[in-house]
Amino acid sequence: MDTYSFEDFVGDRDTFLAEHFNKKPLLRKGALAGRLDGLPSVRQLDDVLALETTPPSYLRVTKGGKGVPSGAYTRTVARGAALAEAVNPEKVYELFRSGGTVTWNSLHHVLPSARRLLAPFTDTFACEGEVVLFVTPARNDGFSPHHDSIDVYVVQVDGTKTWRVWATPEVRRGDEASYTAEELGEPVIEVTLQPGDVLYVPHGTPHAAAARSELSLHLSVGIEPRRWRDLLRDTVDSVVRDPEFHAFPYLPGEGPQGDEAVADLSRHIELLRDRLASLEPVSEAKRLAQTGRERAGAGRPREFSRLHAADALTTDSLVRRSSAPVEIGESDGGKTGIRVNGHRIAVPDAVARTLRDLDGGRQVTTSEFFPGVDAARSLSAARGLARLGVLECAEHAVFPVRPSTADHHDQGK
Repeated sequence: MDTYSFEDFVGDRDTFLAEHFNKKPLLRKGALAGRLDGLPSVRQLDDVLALETTPPSYLRVTKGGKGVPSGAYTRTVARGAALAEAVNPEKVYELFRSGGTVTWNSLHHVLPSARRLLAPFTDTFACEGEVVLFVTPARNDGFSPHHDSIDVYVVQVDGTKTWRVWATPEVRRGDEASYTAEELGEPVIEVTLQPGDVLYVPHGTPHAAAARSELSLHLSVGIEPRRWRDLLRDTVDSVVRDPEFHAFPYLPGEGPQGDEAVADLSRHIELLRDRLASLEPVSEAKRLAQTGRERAGAGRPREFSRLHAADALTTDSLVRRSSAPVEIGESDGGKTGIRVNGHRIAVPDAVARTLRDLDGGRQVTTSEFFPGVDAARSLSAARGLARLGVLECAEHAVFPVRPSTADHHDQGK
């Protein structure tokens, strides 16, 4: 099964960011030719449509450029004592046979293959994203000319589809809008996409598509990178978590209390200004990128795989420090306190020294991780810290551990 990098879709990253990103469309013929087996397919669409309790919010049917009311393809189902609306597959198929385009929103919620497709984009832009599947019957238009409020990366998977893409306007509206072909003029791209072709359409760029002589299935990866206002809001939010900002102010209108409140507000504004000025930009940029990649809809947790790898460690396995932040305290009676992923534990001083020595990507075998004890006990200590996310196997791909919000006070071995 193929795994994909961002460059697989856009080519050279630097060239794409300099010449196309947020500027103009990009067409890459054959970018994924011969590498589509790992992507959502027509067969998988049948499988997910057969799920008997699929909410109608995931699926949309369009005919003649207009949405079909959801009541035309849903049914009422019993979920315990409650009733709910669910997609009726037979009605969806009937609408499709009569010329309707089926759109499946947030496909990454139900298909791991869609999640894999999304991962290179959410990792690149450190933000959430969405995979939307469009299946259109032969010789039918999908949607009339319109623009989207997000960047769209189109991957043609099955069949063919003819696209018209117009120039990206200098001034773009943030909301979605429809157009007539007459008011748009000549498109800058008019192409029939074949399986494996990739098309990038910046937000606010008018476009339209139509299936040709056979059923067409394409995937759209929708990405809305965080704007400066989003990033700076995140930075300010992280700063004001300091206890000095936790008091409840009283802001009356006028009088002595009002003057005191204004002075107090002024002090807190100066404090915020000073804290922001003291931030180290490189470190803050890394933090913003990391928090963006860990947001729901972006990352792909691999906790079961990670725990399986920890349990599979042997005395010959190489381990290293993971990317999880670890606080290592001072020695107290032969034990050192550490904190990681919400856990507080005490480890032997020799183990703490090894953890410090592993800074910078150094590796050590599990049998040497706990100096002064036999290999089996050293392996046990390494496994325990690997389960907590402090260590990772240096011989395999490793997935990040999502921090826990709870504190656990565990007794170290």
